[in-house]
Amino acid sequence: MKNTSIKKDIAIIGMSGKFPQSKNIEQFWKNLQEGQEMIHFYSELELKELGINSKEKDPNFVGVTSRIDDAECFDYQFFGYTKDEAEIMDPQTRLLHEHIWLALEDSGTKTTHYGGKIGLYTAVNDNFNWRLHAKVSNNNKVNPFYANQLSNRSFANTLISYKLNLKGPSLIVDTACSSSLAAVHMACRNLLLKECSIAVTGGVKILTRKETGYNYEEGMIYSKDGHCRAFDESSSGIVNGEGIGIVVLKRLEDALRDRDNIYSVIRGTALNNDGNRKVGYTAPSVQGQYECINLAHRMADVTPESIGYIETHGTATKLGDPIEIEALNKAFNYDTNHSCAIGSVKTNIGHLDSAAGIAGLIKATMVINQKSIPESLHFKIPNPQINFKKGPFYVNTKQTAWNNHSPLRAGVSAFGIGGNNVHVILEEAPERAASETNNPYYLLRYSAKSQWSLDKFQENLKTFLATKKDTKLADLAYTLQTGRDQFKYNRFLVCKSKEEALKILESEDQDGLFSGKLKNTGKVAFMCSGSGSQYLNMGKDLYHDSPYFKEYIDKGFAYLERETGIDYGAILFPNEQSAQQTNNINDNIHTQPLVFVFEYAVAKTLMHLGINPNYLIGHSTGEYVAACLSGIFTFEAALSLLIKRGELMSAAPKGSMLSVSLSKEKITAYLNSDVGLAVINSPESCVVSGTIEGIDALKAILEEKDIACSRIRVSLAGHSFLLDSILKEFEEAFRNITLSEPTIPVLSNYTGEILTKEEATSVTYWVNHLRNTVQFSKGLQQLLTIKNLAFLEIGPGNALTSVFKQHSKENIHDHIALNMLRHPSQEINDTQFFLQQLGELWFQGIDINWESYYGDYLPNKISAPAYVFHQTKFLARVNPLDNLNGNAFNTFEYEVEDNFNEDEEMYKEDADRELMNTPYKEPSTDTEKQLVEIWQDFFSINKIGILDDFFALGGNSLKGVTMLKLIQKTFEIDIKIKDFYKKSTIKGLAAEIDLALKFVIIQEEEISSKMVITI
Repeated sequence: MKNTSIKKDIAIIGMSGKFPQSKNIEQFWKNLQEGQEMIHFYSELELKELGINSKEKDPNFVGVTSRIDDAECFDYQFFGYTKDEAEIMDPQTRLLHEHIWLALEDSGTKTTHYGGKIGLYTAVNDNFNWRLHAKVSNNNKVNPFYANQLSNRSFANTLISYKLNLKGPSLIVDTACSSSLAAVHMACRNLLLKECSIAVTGGVKILTRKETGYNYEEGMIYSKDGHCRAFDESSSGIVNGEGIGIVVLKRLEDALRDRDNIYSVIRGTALNNDGNRKVGYTAPSVQGQYECINLAHRMADVTPESIGYIETHGTATKLGDPIEIEALNKAFNYDTNHSCAIGSVKTNIGHLDSAAGIAGLIKATMVINQKSIPESLHFKIPNPQINFKKGPFYVNTKQTAWNNHSPLRAGVSAFGIGGNNVHVILEEAPERAASETNNPYYLLRYSAKSQWSLDKFQENLKTFLATKKDTKLADLAYTLQTGRDQFKYNRFLVCKSKEEALKILESEDQDGLFSGKLKNTGKVAFMCSGSGSQYLNMGKDLYHDSPYFKEYIDKGFAYLERETGIDYGAILFPNEQSAQQTNNINDNIHTQPLVFVFEYAVAKTLMHLGINPNYLIGHSTGEYVAACLSGIFTFEAALSLLIKRGELMSAAPKGSMLSVSLSKEKITAYLNSDVGLAVINSPESCVVSGTIEGIDALKAILEEKDIACSRIRVSLAGHSFLLDSILKEFEEAFRNITLSEPTIPVLSNYTGEILTKEEATSVTYWVNHLRNTVQFSKGLQQLLTIKNLAFLEIGPGNALTSVFKQHSKENIHDHIALNMLRHPSQEINDTQFFLQQLGELWFQGIDINWESYYGDYLPNKISAPAYVFHQTKFLARVNPLDNLNGNAFNTFEYEVEDNFNEDEEMYKEDADRELMNTPYKEPSTDTEKQLVEIWQDFFSINKIGILDDFFALGGNSLKGVTMLKLIQKTFEIDIKIKDFYKKSTIKGLAAEIDLALKFVIIQEEEISSKMVITI
């Protein structure tokens, strides 16, 4: 049986969760497979240490708990909160922040770059205990209005939507025990209505009271022995548990298109209410549950007999279990010919209330995904009130492989007190296209907001590579490239295989591992080198590995062969290297068109990948590449001009060129009638050009004076008087060439300024360009005045990158220069080097379009290692009523334990100044020093300077009101909020305060001087 519907199906593409004794979904599933009961029973010693005397306790006391580990931990800095705000925040809201982020990462969704709407639908347990704690806490560093939002579950979703920029619906759902599955239902509906493109949904429950168990009462919901024995004759109820589960949903057709990792498919959901068709408000209803399940079947367009497993509500109550099975029997038409397993995750972890439904959904999803049904615990003898004989259901009492249905289908139920019933139909995911990528090298990259988190992620990545044997490296690389946000600290490696990646990560010197901090470079300039840096087989590996690069090389070489009859492919990639082959590539008649085609192919490859130049600068022949990219010439026109240019220059009198490490001013003394100034590369580097005899003589003089110089690999005297004889004929070559206005700014070699429309379309300009001195340094200096520019050398080697570094007086440290192709002396694969440079660009905040990179051979997204949050501890278990001491009528003091606020073993805040855009300047006056202390305490940042801006540090209008109160209290002056906003740095604010204080002193002196003393 195959999936008959796609349009209304919803894919589960990401998951995250934490349950008792299960720090993540993987461990949760492992515990379920092993039949673990994740409920903790206190020993007598533990109870004694917790202050419970075994002799004095109630005889019906059950010392049991089902709680998650580290509920008190929260990486508040990651989400931009202050420590004081995190302290007051509901622990459930804290957990939601982290697990919603982790679930989105697991789905391969970049929240900062996602163009569509992401909706958020969660269930959060009511938490009056925490609201009371927050209300009576003495926290004067958080605005009371904001404190109410942080501590109240009603604002949990919208806080997260604000922090993560989620623009879809953001709803809290409350239907009691069925809340989180009702949230799933609403998320699916909103997806189908296209109110969002991705839906994040789930539930959370944290027990914030310090409890160690409960007193069993006959007829109530809690178990008499601490075990949840669903469907068993000895069942007596549930255990109160806690946990969080989040899933990410997307329309199935979109998930298949995006090659997402699909855990399972939601075929249909249904939600209804019992009405009054039951014995009481809190009682369940057979008819209500039946109608809900039946509606889900119809919505999913499936038959009951196609379903092989039901994750039940299974509360192990005497009334609830029989009614649930009766409703299921009716929904399955009392079919005894069919066989369907049932189970209840509550037997493993207890009842999670608002998170119960999502826990069941996650379990059922893993059942389908892993094709294995875990044991439902504590079932021995059926509850005699349950009518198992009149239907297809049996309790699954051992781990069972599940592969007897195709496709596998399961149902999930959640029924809330008050009658809101929810049922979900799941189906195994359709097979997705296999990864067909056969790239020889892959870029693995990862990022974090702190060095600690980056290192922890790297440890997890090593474990992942070592243990996930079936994972394809291409899928891992693609997931990390497209499904992770970028932060301050970054690292990458380029590798052929998982084994090589592990070797790099585990090596002591970490050779091959690159680290860098995000720079956020603004714009890009392409530097197009001229003749002289070419070499045999340049870019050969990239030619074989990059279809787009190969396409432009082939296109150019095909045109050249048609026009000249010469096979340029054989010149660039000869079958064997010889002196003759070297001569061919360095012969000017070949060099100019060949270098042009090569650089144009590199540039178009980068542009195809999404790296488009904002500026272009060429070096001699390289300006033709720049002009072509800017639209001045067509590709074919440029090649025809360069063919002619090369022919004419080769026909000119023979000459030579020499690169000299001298400034323009100093080289002038060596110029004569045989040697002229051809190129000004940098303030300390020039190229001279002239007759062979003249250049030889000059070279000998310079070497005698120990002045560095080297001959350029060309057989002519470019940009010199020796070209005068060819200028007229070169001008004729433009007769049938159309010259257009540049669309991208080009720096002129002739003027050193931005090429104007008149110059670009003037034949005279291009003749002068051939003959006169190349003003490359002047053009480069023009570009260096632009802030945060990335200079990418698109020619072979690093000639222009080296020239760039010679401009040290022009503050080149504000920029970066990268050569995209290796130098001939570097023994490294071209593709490997190109990927390394893409990694270096990523450090600059410049990323490529990875879909374009992989083309028709896209890898698949997978569940890969996710972010590692800091575990800063805060209070999570409080008994506010126990700590309230009444001093007088309506007056209280609240004693708050603060032992969790400072934990030396926990990560301390990153005080690196590079987190801020302003340079650090320490306080000098007493006022500045006092303000720094206030701000550092308020923002929980260790090193704040007087130039740092309140709003840049994370301040807002509410925080501004609170900060202003602290300042007014400290300095005992009145400052208006509008003045505070205008003077939002410590320096500006301190000056305002000093002025106000001086005014107060003057007033006091005036009052004092006017006093008349009488005796």
